[in-house]
Amino acid sequence: MTRLLRVELRRLFSRRLVVLTMVGTLAVSLLLLWGVWESSQPMSEAELASAEQMYQQELEYWEEHGEADRAQCLEDEAAEAERTGEEVDWGCESMTGPEREWYVTTAPPLQESLPFTLAAMSTLVLFASGLIGATFTAAELSTGAMSTWLSFEPRRLRVFASKMSAAALGVVPAAALAVAVVVAGSSLIANHLDLAAGMGAAQWGDTAWMALRILGLAALGALVGGALGFLLRHTAAVLGLVVVAFIVEQMVRGLVPRTAPWAPSVNVEGWVQHGTVYYLEECTSDASGMMCDYTERALSFGHSATYLLVLTSVVVTLAAIAFRRRDAV
Repeated sequence: MTRLLRVELRRLFSRRLVVLTMVGTLAVSLLLLWGVWESSQPMSEAELASAEQMYQQELEYWEEHGEADRAQCLEDEAAEAERTGEEVDWGCESMTGPEREWYVTTAPPLQESLPFTLAAMSTLVLFASGLIGATFTAAELSTGAMSTWLSFEPRRLRVFASKMSAAALGVVPAAALAVAVVVAGSSLIANHLDLAAGMGAAQWGDTAWMALRILGLAALGALVGGALGFLLRHTAAVLGLVVVAFIVEQMVRGLVPRTAPWAPSVNVEGWVQHGTVYYLEECTSDASGMMCDYTERALSFGHSATYLLVLTSVVVTLAAIAFRRRDAV
């Protein structure tokens, strides 16, 4: 099995599309760093002057009309409460004058921006890993090379296991390099612009764990892509299925929002971010009509991890059964 794995790893890195996908992933990670650089830039002198002018204008208006506007708001609020016979709160008491921070924006510190950058990177890594796994297995089936290979090693499950293991292991170095580039580049940019002061041991520890989860996601993506390659036999068919599945997921979530905990994309987010949240619209009816509000629901990392591991196991098992029982390869 070890010999087969070494052979499959060499075959993996000999495929041009695999190498191009890995290089493309690294190139996109550099583009992400360009976006980080742009979003980390402070406001220019002209932008600061314009923001200050807007702030002063709003402050002058508030000093002249603010108390009257708040009094009018309270009066209208009381009138509405009297008309409906219910308690009404329009937030009049919280009406205050403008603050300079509303107009003068600052770049987010590294401890806030880095998790979002890595989350964006994880989507790219997942797609690239799935594509590598799919083309690695589907190409040999569609070209007939698998038949030749089985004449040397007829034990199909060993061939299947070696190819799937090679796909999962082979994507990890490329994913690790891309993640390392993003983390190191974001850190250098933040240090250059004095945005890294808040990164302590706890924040770097969280970053390290997030990076490891992304590497695990890459391995899972390669396994699923490789399994779908065995099932569908064509890389284009795998890509088409992924696109259709994503569209169907979005439609189902739009029609039935309570299915969010079982949506693959939500659980991928929960895996990468060690738990996530989703929102459900809840509506109530009374004498004044229907009122709707969005409530936040938590999705734990344990739920997402179990979901993805079970989903991957099911797809891989189906692929192994299909490859084992298929008469013509």
